[in-house]
Amino acid sequence: MKYPARNPNASGLSVRAQDSSLPAFLTRVSLSILVLPLGGYVLGSLVDRQLQGEISWAIAVALLGLTTGLINLWMWMKRPAPEADVPSTPP
Repeated sequence: MKYPARNPNASGLSVRAQDSSLPAFLTRVSLSILVLPLGGYVLGSLVDRQLQGEISWAIAVALLGLTTGLINLWMWMKRPAPEADVPSTPP
């Protein structure tokens, strides 16, 4: 059984994600997955020092940062391609 040839442009990624260079793509991924949770952890640690309680704010805000980063990355990768073939003629 033969499988159809895969079209590399039919990956479902946005044009911006497909055309980005590897360093730009890795920078976007690292900012979304590493920096936001790390910043959330630092911010949560500051809150933990001020508010003594049962809730670990460092973990809670780090998970919020990770969730925000993953959603941001997913939305960037799935952004629809702009309509370049449509002529811009006034009605």
